Amino acid sequence: MSVPDNFGLQLAKYTNVAAAAILIYDYFVTLYSEVQWACGRKWGIIRITFTVSRYVPFAGALMTSYSAVKTWGTQDCAPFNDAVNGIHFLGIIASEGLLIARIYGFSGNNNAFLIVLLSFGSATLVTAVILSAAPINLNIPGVSPPCVLEGSRSSALPYGVLMFYEIVLMFTTAFLRYRYYLGSHSTLMRSIYRDGLLYMFCIMMISTANVIVIAVLPLSYSEMLNTPQIVTHSVLASRILFNLPVNKAPVFPTYQSTPSMELLSCPHEFDAMSGGGETVGGAGHNHG
Repeated sequence: MSVPDNFGLQLAKYTNVAAAAILIYDYFVTLYSEVQWACGRKWGIIRITFTVSRYVPFAGALMTSYSAVKTWGTQDCAPFNDAVNGIHFLGIIASEGLLIARIYGFSGNNNAFLIVLLSFGSATLVTAVILSAAPINLNIPGVSPPCVLEGSRSSALPYGVLMFYEIVLMFTTAFLRYRYYLGSHSTLMRSIYRDGLLYMFCIMMISTANVIVIAVLPLSYSEMLNTPQIVTHSVLASRILFNLPVNKAPVFPTYQSTPSMELLSCPHEFDAMSGGGETVGGAGHNHG
């Protein structure tokens, strides 16, 4: 193995282990926010999705870090790698589910938007999973040793699909902002809009970086942003919910819940997705 290839593999190992450490650090930093948000909250679609997006990446990040530092020798690493990929996709799908729920609430619980988003999201994620599970061989056979932390050029395709998906979500959020909230002076709605675009932009950028690294750099660098991808999804998806308790806001406030100027003082439930009867602060306010 050449010196540049060895450097690339070492760098990929370091970035994956570092991303796992960042995930653990972020967990303890935001643990109080999680307890505050989850306390007294019923188990519904939102909480289950959040739990998956919050905790499944730990398994994926730690397993990837283990694979990065382990010397496999003659052992068959394929089943382990398949399990890692499955866990990564499960975490990413759950994180994207929270983004879809956020946009659904932002649309005023518009069922037509929900159907379109779920259909588009399902098609996109299925495509990404298929491209990852059955990659197109674009390399010369026998170039990469078995069980080395190194992917193929075609592994950029699933990240490209995710990048396109995030761009669509960003434009959808911007469209809803100008359709329903253009004249709103609510600080809460502005914060939700700004934070949502920021989170989706960051996720899109890590997906873009993965595409560039895999498609342009030597293949020894191809797994460099593997764990950072799932960590970014998990950390930012969590903050979709954690940023709301500060304002005593609903899980996902909508323009139909209450006039924009009243959103800060009169929180409403996001019954359609969260199971009803619960507020972000977990206080269990009831509204007539």
